Amino acid sequence: MKQKKWQRWVWLAVAAVAMLGVGTLPAQAKTTNKTVTFGQLTNKNPHRLAAIRQAARQQILKQTHAKGSKVAAVYKVKLPKHMTKKATLTPKGLRMNLLANKFKVKQITIPYSQLKGKVLNRYLPKTQRTKAIKTKKMVALTFDDGPDKTLTPRLLKTLKKYKVHATFFETGQNVSRNPKIARAVLAGGNEIGNHSWNHPDFNRIGTAKTVSQITRTNRAIYQATGTLPQFVRPPYGNITAAEGRAIEQPIIRWSVDSRDWAYLNKTKDINEVMRDTRGGDIILMHDIHAQSVAAAPTIIKRLKAKGYKLVTVSQLLNYQTLPGLQYFGAHDYRTAGK
Repeated sequence: MKQKKWQRWVWLAVAAVAMLGVGTLPAQAKTTNKTVTFGQLTNKNPHRLAAIRQAARQQILKQTHAKGSKVAAVYKVKLPKHMTKKATLTPKGLRMNLLANKFKVKQITIPYSQLKGKVLNRYLPKTQRTKAIKTKKMVALTFDDGPDKTLTPRLLKTLKKYKVHATFFETGQNVSRNPKIARAVLAGGNEIGNHSWNHPDFNRIGTAKTVSQITRTNRAIYQATGTLPQFVRPPYGNITAAEGRAIEQPIIRWSVDSRDWAYLNKTKDINEVMRDTRGGDIILMHDIHAQSVAAAPTIIKRLKAKGYKLVTVSQLLNYQTLPGLQYFGAHDYRTAGK
């Protein structure tokens, strides 16, 4: 009788430990934490480290539920620039300590999903590691200068109809006028990039004003969608090396120019794209011209008929874009300004 009573108390104790969540599980979780340097994470690549800083800014805004008015402040938070600095790999992501800042945040954890293609594969869960892809039959449609109140929704319907996605490089002033449409772009599975506030030539306004244009537009896009855009496309494709370093976002150019802005002719737009497009190309169009939006269905149908898969820029570039570099296509990238 005494033995049975003793066994019962042991069983109850074990059950209590399990219910409280203590025992071996936390000890196992602790062993998964690993301290690493940013040099290890990036193989001492400064472009990769800049990508981590970019992801950190998004996480600070998300973690603090910051409003759009806080976007400018996030670029003033001091983030790691030295390879010897340390961070911690945890089950949930990369944990970083922060210096004193206006957000009053001492620590952030960046999800591994936001670091795919940014840090070395061996430091990521297997599900977030980049794998080689074949781009021979992949192209990315991109549309500049929107969102337009009438034409962009029409284009979104076309993309949905043909089950394809595109990347929209939007100006800050148009996003501020049409925030609902910017949200609809993302809701449709597309992505948004920064195309400056009001389309100046960066080469003529200098680095300080260029950074202001980008920051102001990032704020408008964040205010509308709750996320910072990853990419920047400089108006006219013009950007200096100094501007590329200061912006700290990947620069997306193009390999096929539809010249829709010059033709304003549906048939010529279609012919230009179909004549020049090859696998791995980034196609430049505009969703502020009725002729371009009208040409989109035929372009999509003909590209699909040739076996091409139409994807976002992120998908085409395999999520491996880095700040300070500019990308013209799947296998063509250079230092910004060169």
